[in-house]
Amino acid sequence: MPERTTRPPDFGPEELEAWASILAGTSPDVDVAWSALTEDLARRALASWPDLEVDLGAFFRHVASCLPADARELAVAQLCIEDLYLAYACAQNDERALAGFEREVWGELKAALSKLRVPAGDHDDVRQELWEKLFVGTSSPKILDYAGRGRLRSWFRVTATRALLDRRRGQAGTTTEEPGEDLASAEADPELEYLKRVYDHEFKLSFEQAILALSPEDRNTLRSYYSQQMSIDEIATAFGIHRATAARRVNRARDALLSDTRRRMSEKLRLNSKELKSVLGLVESRLHASVRRLLG
Repeated sequence: MPERTTRPPDFGPEELEAWASILAGTSPDVDVAWSALTEDLARRALASWPDLEVDLGAFFRHVASCLPADARELAVAQLCIEDLYLAYACAQNDERALAGFEREVWGELKAALSKLRVPAGDHDDVRQELWEKLFVGTSSPKILDYAGRGRLRSWFRVTATRALLDRRRGQAGTTTEEPGEDLASAEADPELEYLKRVYDHEFKLSFEQAILALSPEDRNTLRSYYSQQMSIDEIATAFGIHRATAARRVNRARDALLSDTRRRMSEKLRLNSKELKSVLGLVESRLHASVRRLLG
């Protein structure tokens, strides 16, 4: 009996080796593990959306562009490749992909519209505006910002919520209404939950590395201020310095920690400026607890 193989008949070994080398970022002589991983990705992508016509070589080049510079094999193994494949096909204006995308995210769009209390009469206009932002008008459609970390539905809900909030703010310029507490909670809830879920590991690792990179003086300053909850006056007395100097030290150490954490996360993740700003907001929101955990 011939040996069974899971390789689809239209995948040749040369193709798999070429795709694997794209993902690994190395010469074509990649090891067996990379070839097997690449084959699994291709098989899952095609099985999830068999009706789409996608150039797999171009798709894997896009996948490679979504990977961090380090830990590529781990990042590849964690990709939501089925969702990434659909998003890439949408960027190619594949009508079947666009229809599939709408089916996948329609529930998320309805939830965002409901949460922000968008009038029913505006729903069609909102959808059209959002679809234009995602798929139309640029050489690099916004849908390509989705990098396969976390489910496409979650990414879409954050994107849709941001677009609806921007739309609300634009309308607020012509009215006396205040956005109110409901708007603030709607903005914070889906985004922070998404960031916590998707970027938590990268945040912890980057934050710990940034803490270790601080000078002993800066670490002692942050330990005193955050872990031991010393006031500026108490820090000044403990270090034998002027109160203004103590305040500057706290601010300098804090800024150095946040800046280095942001730099490290930026190097590991492919985020646009708005997403990076949101990630930094998450870093700042957890600064106190994280410093106490690491330096307490």
